[in-house]
Amino acid sequence: MTPGKRLLAAATVAVSLAAGLATPSLAADKTDADFALRVGDGLLDRHVTSAFVVPAGAIRIAARDLPKNAVMRLTSTADLAITATGKNAWQVAAPKQPGVYPIKIANAETGSGRRINLFVMTPFDPDRAELNGYRIGHYEAKALRGRAIYAPPEALMPVTRQTIDARLSPHFTIGQFLCHQQADHWPKYVRVRPRLVAKLEAVRAALGERGIKADTLTVMSGYRTPQYNRDIGNTTSYSRHLYGGAADIFVDTNDDGRMDDLNGDGQVDIEDARWLADLIAGIDGAHPRFAGGLSAYPANAAHGPFVHTDVRGVAVRW
Repeated sequence: MTPGKRLLAAATVAVSLAAGLATPSLAADKTDADFALRVGDGLLDRHVTSAFVVPAGAIRIAARDLPKNAVMRLTSTADLAITATGKNAWQVAAPKQPGVYPIKIANAETGSGRRINLFVMTPFDPDRAELNGYRIGHYEAKALRGRAIYAPPEALMPVTRQTIDARLSPHFTIGQFLCHQQADHWPKYVRVRPRLVAKLEAVRAALGERGIKADTLTVMSGYRTPQYNRDIGNTTSYSRHLYGGAADIFVDTNDDGRMDDLNGDGQVDIEDARWLADLIAGIDGAHPRFAGGLSAYPANAAHGPFVHTDVRGVAVRW
């Protein structure tokens, strides 16, 4: 069962079929291509296979760290306006229609390359409490301490039943980060920061190095709308969940819906969450770009133990 069927300057993406949005192929290939991609003003993490733009906007893409004299090509199966701006560099004009548009950057001689999903977003007016009937609520008008990562979103991504499995990276899909509200309402809207996705890929890889082979991580809670956050009794109006930068996760390799026995003591409890939190703390220490909040939580009547992790930019542990 795929994760989506069990139930993104960073930005969010827009994908919807029922709403008439463009939906070409949603898969994002795993690849051995060993080169970097600059997308917009920053490098795209090698574990992330998605990039984001607003409708009718433009995004610059450039291949870096290439073998000498390598010639790259950028192609798409979608009807995108692509302009070469230099050697191995392009500008892609986003369509007016929100959706998912596959792009491949490949070596012209060998054909090896990287494929990414270009997500064209749906604009969002923070003064409105709903988007196409989906309850968003209200964000704080002022960013916390003036930090851009706490500014109200200018775009959100709609998700439909048909696009719930669109990939953000090789092992994570958009559907894994949906808010737990309005189960029968489509499209839903979500926000996920690419750096969070990259961090979760790093966690999965670190688990594999320790012999724990997980296809993905279970995201128990990803994006939360401000409305939902208030509905469940939270008073944290600047929670990283509201801005797509946090995830409550656990490891579930046997697909029983609960945390695995990670520390090997024969039982599943808070110690397994602490084991996972310690693993994540090590990743944060080795990769400062992943620094953020971190805490292990025990089981209760509704769920098993889990770990909160985020990418707020400073290490906080509680």
